[in-house]
Amino acid sequence: MAEGVLFCIAEEILKNLGSRAIDEIASAWGFKDRLEDLKNTINTIKDVLLDAEDRQSDSRVIRGWLERLAVVVYTADDLFDKVGTVALQKQIQGGNKLTKEVTIFFSNSNQIKFALSISKKIKTIRQELDGIVRDSTEFAFVYRPREEGSVINIRRGRDQTYSFVDADEVIGRDDDKKAILDILLASYETENEMLHVIPIVGIGGQGKTTLAQLIYNDPQVEKYFELRLWVCVSEVFDIKLITEKILKSATNAETPNVEMEQLQGQLRREVADKTYLLVLDDVWNENREEWLKLRALLKIGRKGSKILVTTRSREVAKIMATVSVCELQGLSEEKSWNLFQKMAFEPGQTQQKLHLMEVGKEIVKKCANVPLAIRTVGSLLYGKDDSKWLSFKNRSLANLSDSENGVIDILKLSYQHLQSPLKNCFAYCSLFPKDYEFDKEILINLWMAEGFIVPKNHEGQSLEELAECYFLILMQRCFFQDIKRDEWGNISSCKMHDLMHDLAQQVAGINCKVIAKFEESSSNKGIHHLSFAYRLTSVWKTPSWMLNLKRLRTFLLPEQMRDGSPFSKMICQEILSTFGCLRVLDLHNLGVRNLPSSIGNLIHLRYLNLSQTPIKELPDSITDLLNLQTLNLYHCRLLEILPRNMRKLNNLRSLDTGRCRMLDHMPSGLGELTSLYQLPRFIVNHSPKFRNFPNSSKLSDLKNLNNLKGELIIQIFGELKSPLLEATEANLEGKHGLTKFHIQSDICSLLITGASLDVSGSNHDEALLEGLKPYSNLKQLEIHFYRGQKLPSWAMMGNLCINLPNLVKIDLLRCNWCQQVPSFGQLPSLKSLSLIYLKSVEYMEMDCSVYDLPSLKEPPSTEIPFFPSLQELTLEGMHNLKGWWKEAIVNNDTQDAANIPMKQQRLLSMSFPNVSKLFIQGCLKLISLPLCPNVEELELVHAFETMSVSKMAAASSSNSSSKLKSLTISNVEDLKCLSRECLHQLSSLDVRSGELVNTEEIGKEVFKSISSSLRSLTFSHCDRLRFFGQGLEHLTAIKSLELTIVNSLIYRQMNSCHGKT
Repeated sequence: MAEGVLFCIAEEILKNLGSRAIDEIASAWGFKDRLEDLKNTINTIKDVLLDAEDRQSDSRVIRGWLERLAVVVYTADDLFDKVGTVALQKQIQGGNKLTKEVTIFFSNSNQIKFALSISKKIKTIRQELDGIVRDSTEFAFVYRPREEGSVINIRRGRDQTYSFVDADEVIGRDDDKKAILDILLASYETENEMLHVIPIVGIGGQGKTTLAQLIYNDPQVEKYFELRLWVCVSEVFDIKLITEKILKSATNAETPNVEMEQLQGQLRREVADKTYLLVLDDVWNENREEWLKLRALLKIGRKGSKILVTTRSREVAKIMATVSVCELQGLSEEKSWNLFQKMAFEPGQTQQKLHLMEVGKEIVKKCANVPLAIRTVGSLLYGKDDSKWLSFKNRSLANLSDSENGVIDILKLSYQHLQSPLKNCFAYCSLFPKDYEFDKEILINLWMAEGFIVPKNHEGQSLEELAECYFLILMQRCFFQDIKRDEWGNISSCKMHDLMHDLAQQVAGINCKVIAKFEESSSNKGIHHLSFAYRLTSVWKTPSWMLNLKRLRTFLLPEQMRDGSPFSKMICQEILSTFGCLRVLDLHNLGVRNLPSSIGNLIHLRYLNLSQTPIKELPDSITDLLNLQTLNLYHCRLLEILPRNMRKLNNLRSLDTGRCRMLDHMPSGLGELTSLYQLPRFIVNHSPKFRNFPNSSKLSDLKNLNNLKGELIIQIFGELKSPLLEATEANLEGKHGLTKFHIQSDICSLLITGASLDVSGSNHDEALLEGLKPYSNLKQLEIHFYRGQKLPSWAMMGNLCINLPNLVKIDLLRCNWCQQVPSFGQLPSLKSLSLIYLKSVEYMEMDCSVYDLPSLKEPPSTEIPFFPSLQELTLEGMHNLKGWWKEAIVNNDTQDAANIPMKQQRLLSMSFPNVSKLFIQGCLKLISLPLCPNVEELELVHAFETMSVSKMAAASSSNSSSKLKSLTISNVEDLKCLSRECLHQLSSLDVRSGELVNTEEIGKEVFKSISSSLRSLTFSHCDRLRFFGQGLEHLTAIKSLELTIVNSLIYRQMNSCHGKT
């Protein structure tokens, strides 16, 4: 059992015993003294639990004592959680008049029996605990004070992320990387072997996966291989599963319930005739026959394809290798010390800690030059005083071996220095498979549901904020790695090193059980958390041994994929009736069409995941789950309605109804759920069908939900009676945690009115949006299907930069009648701007006075730069857009540059300094845009006729070299664009349905200029192309050439291009 589990449960029991609800129940029925005695006994046990849990690994007798204690402690926790829930039910029904309601509750015979039953169970628990306390005297346990406050001691000085793309974090592997790259990039044209396998062998923690990741992401590898695939194999060498993972890596799509024959066909379509690199990470299979079967499937690529394998086994390397094995050694002493210094000392602190150098070098020596061990120990000692360093060297590192087991022992030292709640959080991760990508928010919600987040002495912090601190500590201590971040820079997911996963399984013990496929029986003693290492299908039956797990708290499906067949309601019923103590129930991706009403009996339930199930409605009994914290209904595509009494779920913290397409209204009362932190989607329906519906939500229900964080999408159906008043009451400005706000008006009205202006709808939407002013910390703003002619005052007249200065992304879609957009160019952090179907906008900005426009003879001012951070710009369906500024429009054909007014010249000279992606579609009147000197990806679809690509990708005066790498041109007639100046770095050219007019000579010159860079060339439906075949022989770097319905002349000219496919 993981250290700290019982300690945390004991604290949870004491918290419940001290609650007002249980105190009043005990007073009402005269067993308050009995509860006080029980509280004292639990406190006595808790005082020595940390010592007992620490010593269990060395004593079978102590482990037995803890197992006895666990049975009683779990029983007590369930009992008092039940009593607290019953009291909460009465509190909700009685309008918070708790004492009166408790008396009424226990006034009839059934309720008296319930009360007497509780009293009897308390007595039994007390007697059992007294016996356990007496037996503990022989162990001479000592009191170990818990370190208060260290849980929130988050290291801010350095942001540790061990992402595979961060090559700077890797020390000492340059030579190994070069040696493997030499093998990977070699041609082997004279050899008969079609598929070469290069194994990397080394003990756990040596850095095999990290090295493979460095190689996988090396620019030379990206350029050499047409397709790169990554698969984590781990212990189970299942050929069908590996094939599925290869296809997922190739297509980024799941392939559930597909027969092997179909998988082979898909594999051939994706991989055949391509030069690919496949990384098989963490291979354990030593059965050569199984490997030969897989290799036969993989011999479909082009000659030059390679497989890179990482393994701890020399035998695995021997049976798979076709070239010399790379046996990874430990780091040199110098590199080990450099890595340790980087992890253990703050930047620039090394000289101040010279007195710790000898101690540090002795510690490093004990880490056996293993990078993972060095990182973990260094992170542990970071920020600790001298005495802690000496104590760690003299006590913790004593008697450790230098074998791989010794590495596990070193990692365990770091685990032992965690506080009890953190130990529980880490051990819980053993329920997930190796190489699993943990979603941070889901993991935090699971930790909260299990009761691992202990808020004691952290007043003012929410559970989510404290859980975030737990996560950061585990990350900074190297328990998590491969950190990924979202577009705002926040951590979104992570993985766990396989050795850390081994450690998590070791410390979790029998408390956390992962069921393997076809497992028929198991010792069920002590199992409280259960997950499945395979996918449940419609024919799955509950194993008989599982039916004895009456105290089961967790039912997880981390490997579950969508199954089209329905999941048995009878099995659902069996799960709900058998496991009455569940805190976590995960049924996602199962074919659950009807959830039994008995779900309401799971009164302990905190986390319910029904996402991506075909369920149409939830039973009303779900609102009896008063402890429920997380209800995940994401992508329940058939869900039509939520239970009407959702207001009863006053402990609910996360309600996700994203992508529930059939859900068109929400029940009233959601505004009473003031604990909500996550509500990604909120629906207000005032259409005729729901206008007088008493149980339908109102926009004002958002008023008190000021703890909301992350994303909020508000969908408005129909028209509100007082849109400005109701929108203002929603108090969006008071929701400081929101980072993304998306407002979508009535799409049905928009489609009904077509292109004509609906004045009523326009006034309604303008008033609505005026009242929905977000808080200034907002990062992303999306406005879809807006019918107003003008945007709100908080966004116009230069106010956007004042009111929402932190915006990073803006998306305006189908605002058909909006005639003017805000001045976006001053937003300092804006990276992405997408304007789609704003059909009435002619100019982006009518007045350029907000910009400090310098004289052409003066250096540009830096006071108010023009789009300083913008990276992506999309203009689509803006049929009337002519240019950015009206003042900048000139007749280039008739007006001499000398006669253009100075102000116009300055406007024409302005550019987007950092735009790298530019997409323009359906802007047929556009004749002027600021320059994009650093654009790398340019796509023009149904675009303007008179502006050339060379102008769009014009180089700045300081850098005459165009950076354009990808160019897509579709349905652009008479575009005189393909000049050598802007194309010489081009790697991808895609021309579709175009009528490009050019000369053969220019075609030859263009292909000559991009001969060494172009890797992908596509022509589709280009009937009038007459010249592109000329010069194709110059394309020496071409990897992909696709021709679809093009002029026959090109095919004749293609004969000169040998070796291209």
